[in-house]
Amino acid sequence: MPRTRFTDPALQAVYDCLAPAEAGSPADTAEAIAAREGLDLAAELAVVRRRAAGTTASRRPTDRRGRRDDRCTLERHALTVLSRVARHLRSSELRALARAWAGTKLWPVEMEVWILALGVDGAAIARDCRAAGIALSAMNVSLDGVRVKNRLRGGEPAFAVLARATSSGRRLSD
Repeated sequence: MPRTRFTDPALQAVYDCLAPAEAGSPADTAEAIAAREGLDLAAELAVVRRRAAGTTASRRPTDRRGRRDDRCTLERHALTVLSRVARHLRSSELRALARAWAGTKLWPVEMEVWILALGVDGAAIARDCRAAGIALSAMNVSLDGVRVKNRLRGGEPAFAVLARATSSGRRLSD
């Protein structure tokens, strides 16, 4: 069936936009719709295509099951921070520490602050502090003349530090 044609271009444009698609005609693509509406989206579409081509699934870090693994990116961030803080360590030691810090599943910025507060080997301490409810902001609180971070670095368990703070009426959580 032939398409209806109007002599008035504005009326034809409205009809073309609202008329049902002909049977057997291909569905409109973004380019076809943009051209019909008089939009020039070539530059924007090119950017989107380049971005989509640059982020292929094969380039994303994945775990053994093929799923995206955020620990890889956390480990990479931890390795970067640790290599800045502990320049004297070998790369194998740095990688082991980075794996431990990635296991804490902290946000990258938060991880960096915990590393600066507890030292490069403080991943287990940070994990215990989070389990006990000790906030990062409590690291400089003094309990019986010794700062919380020094007690933790010295080997005092996080729950013991929390109990000491509670007995002296101090709060270590946010």
